[in-house]
Amino acid sequence: MALKVGLILYSVREEMAKDPYATVRKVGECGYKYIETCNHNAQKDNGCGFGVPAEDLKKSFDEFGAQVVSAHVFPIEWANLKEVAAYNRVLGNTNIVNPNSRFSTYDDLMSQLEDWNKWGRILADEGMHMLYHNHNQEFRTINGKAIEDYIVENTDPAYVSLELDTFWTMRAGLDPVEVIKKYGKRIRLIHQKDFAWDSLQPINLNGLTPEEWEMKEGESVGTNGETMYDENGNLRAMQNMTDERREQMRIRNSSFTEIGFGIMHIQDIIDAANEYSEAEYIILEQDYTRLPSQIDGIKKSMEGFKKLTGIEWS
Repeated sequence: MALKVGLILYSVREEMAKDPYATVRKVGECGYKYIETCNHNAQKDNGCGFGVPAEDLKKSFDEFGAQVVSAHVFPIEWANLKEVAAYNRVLGNTNIVNPNSRFSTYDDLMSQLEDWNKWGRILADEGMHMLYHNHNQEFRTINGKAIEDYIVENTDPAYVSLELDTFWTMRAGLDPVEVIKKYGKRIRLIHQKDFAWDSLQPINLNGLTPEEWEMKEGESVGTNGETMYDENGNLRAMQNMTDERREQMRIRNSSFTEIGFGIMHIQDIIDAANEYSEAEYIILEQDYTRLPSQIDGIKKSMEGFKKLTGIEWS
């Protein structure tokens, strides 16, 4: 069985903000057949985040023989899950992804996971399946155990699965192949980026020792809706950005490159996902590009990814 290659529309978010219909057309013309939408405005929009009716979005993708196979919904804790499900039913999609969360204490984590099980049941009743997408912080530890392990052990696999982001897994200091083997069939989708050889940031963001991995008292990691957005749904990080913050973003963004042109061992990841996971799709995510436009970035990522085996495009 080969992984089907998709694209998350976060990769072209700036284009989507300007003209979602024209951007969907450009994505279709590139040849991407499997699409993951990305709604970072779920407190105001139950759909794809850009005010596009489900019927119109489906019609646009139908024109190119493309289909929506997953949807990021953030902040999911503020979303109307039944309306989110209704929107995605029109698209023919059944995968709803919580793309981020904020973690602090053991008790807070356990409370969150209770919520995730509830949300998963609500979505299951609506014909959907909920997934959680990791960053590097899910591999920090609480009482010596990784947050991601708590997630797997304390959520019901009937309602909650994983969308494993291999880039952020690697940036937690772990081998994505070994993590795929560990979590196996709990993994329903794979996210794939690539790490730039000339990055200004180190690969490992979590540290080398158990003491560095362990969450400290009063520390919190990750992002939720309340910390990322203001009451109007605007990204706080983009408001009144200081020169220091702008430089931090420049250094952070230097770690991304077009997929298939960096240093990640992507073929090994594909082989492991095909053997050990339940993933049907590997979703390309081009966070940032140094090329003239995000469309140029996803075209080059397709070029790089087509060199690999164990995948299919349509």
